[in-house]
Amino acid sequence: MWKFLIFIAAVIVWPASAQDHQVYLTTHDNWAFYKILVAGQMTDANVKATCEAAGMRYPCRESGTNGCTVWGWTSDCIAYDSVGNSCYTHWFLSSKLCGIGFPDHCQPLDDTFVYSPGLHDDSALGVDYDTHSWGLYGTGYNNMYALCAGGASI
Repeated sequence: MWKFLIFIAAVIVWPASAQDHQVYLTTHDNWAFYKILVAGQMTDANVKATCEAAGMRYPCRESGTNGCTVWGWTSDCIAYDSVGNSCYTHWFLSSKLCGIGFPDHCQPLDDTFVYSPGLHDDSALGVDYDTHSWGLYGTGYNNMYALCAGGASI
């Protein structure tokens, strides 16, 4: 009987402990944005693989619409309308989540990295709330969060 109860308790507790690895941020333009824990170095390849392993897609550094495809967007990334806000994904999400356009001052975006095609060393681009830093090259960081996006029904 005890073994059965311990098994049931483990099944109930496990999902709660896994919640730290995937955190819902906000929904916009039919995309639900999440931050998902990455194992290893914060490279574009790891950010992309983490999102795909979670059954999601990934935003690029730029939104991909309204002329926001100049340097930080490729056709494999999602596209969303930034509604006149910054083309940059971190900046746009900061406005939406915190009411300010400074991702390094928006706590929900702490330690998040976004897919950044064309950046040197295959680095994803990140934010650190604690030091109020934006534009961090991911090859210098490990075990942080990838910004990912799923359909709003996820």
